[in-house]
Amino acid sequence: MKKVLRPEPISAEPNVEENEWPFGRLRIKSPEQPLVLLLIVGSFLAVSTIIAKAAPEFGWHPLALLQWSILGGAIGLFTLTRVFATDRPGSEHAGNGAAFSQLAPYLLVSGILFIIPNMIAVVAAPKVGAGFVSLSFAFPLVLTYAFAVVLRIEKFQKLRGTGVLFGLAGGILLAVSGKNLTVEASFWSLFALTIPIFLATGNIYRTLKWPAGAKPVDLALGMMAVGFVALAVFNLFFGVPFAPGSWSENAGVLLAAQAAIFSLQYGLYFRLQQTAGPVYLSQIGSVAAVVGLGLGFLVFGEIPNAEKLAAVVAVGVGIVLVTIGRNRH
Repeated sequence: MKKVLRPEPISAEPNVEENEWPFGRLRIKSPEQPLVLLLIVGSFLAVSTIIAKAAPEFGWHPLALLQWSILGGAIGLFTLTRVFATDRPGSEHAGNGAAFSQLAPYLLVSGILFIIPNMIAVVAAPKVGAGFVSLSFAFPLVLTYAFAVVLRIEKFQKLRGTGVLFGLAGGILLAVSGKNLTVEASFWSLFALTIPIFLATGNIYRTLKWPAGAKPVDLALGMMAVGFVALAVFNLFFGVPFAPGSWSENAGVLLAAQAAIFSLQYGLYFRLQQTAGPVYLSQIGSVAAVVGLGLGFLVFGEIPNAEKLAAVVAVGVGIVLVTIGRNRH
């Protein structure tokens, strides 16, 4: 039977070398505690959703902005890790890397599972609101934990299971919150609720098939490259305009901001997965849900109804219980 290769979690108290951001000699000591990484990556996810909703106001088709932002983010991440940084001999980031036979299918599947939920999110955000889309990212926690237990990646733990149930309650409350939407918006709200399926599947796949010897940042770059190519082909086939109707300073700023967010978000994304595992990683959606709801109100005046506020509370309790359960485990 073929042995399944998985990224080994780092100990609860990483040493100095492990406890640094993965940018070669550009190492900034420690926000690499899992909780800190979770808050950073989840917040970036929420901000990127806000930018996606703003895209049409500045002439961008959301999918075109997403396409070029992914490319810009990959270039930015590559610059940070390859041009201004070099790996130290003997560090965990040095090594022979993963075999191409493992890496190629891994990046292909990871890239597809990465780009599809992002496409749904950026197209749905202008229809149903950034807050609703952000909240839909909270639901993968439930599916990821269920998959992890069934596949024996993790053992069932009562406290974490209870936290997942709170996350499930948040997802149900979110679905109920869209009952007063228009027919078109209701369709997009249901479409947005498919996002968790892709995210949870991706969380589990990346852990189960993690190529031996692969560096987190290289996997992030490969995933983004595949996502860019797939989206570019999709946009070309369906006639999505590759540029805004008329270029403006604001359109350029929006693109630059989204690219910068992606370069940092996905530079830390795989590191969080390697450090804390797929279930903990899936909580970035919960963080994005809470942050996104607040930003939706501040930026677009989206006033959350009682169901959305209750969903935020349920999600918050879920994060706390899953985090405590992980620490006890």
